[in-house]
Amino acid sequence: MKTKIVFAAVAVLVAFGIGLSISQSMEIQEKYSKVFYFDATFYEDKKYVEITFSDESQKTTYSILEILGMKESFQKSFTGHSFKITVPFDQEPEYGWKVVPVTLIVNHSEFGSVGIKTDIHKEGVEGKVIFSQL
Repeated sequence: MKTKIVFAAVAVLVAFGIGLSISQSMEIQEKYSKVFYFDATFYEDKKYVEITFSDESQKTTYSILEILGMKESFQKSFTGHSFKITVPFDQEPEYGWKVVPVTLIVNHSEFGSVGIKTDIHKEGVEGKVIFSQL
């Protein structure tokens, strides 16, 4: 009988922890999506990806951009609360843009370090952005 009670208590605690984690993650997504804009669009006719970042609060002091999954990793640092950069790409990768994530670490005077990730997408398609508190 005691084993069943202990098992039930552990199951309730695990379920509560998962629920709390999901709730906090949704709160982070909502909070940061109102402040930060981050996009990576592939323009096939121009053969480049345009990456745009802006901080509506204008409290970002420094950011580091990295494009993963390339033959040579791309990394660039920026100062200030916004930037726009183009990176040459001949074509979409064989396995799609999911294998080439674009990440940004933002140093924000109010929020501290914030991680932002998006996938490159074609023109006319909305990209998905994921935020995390670092």
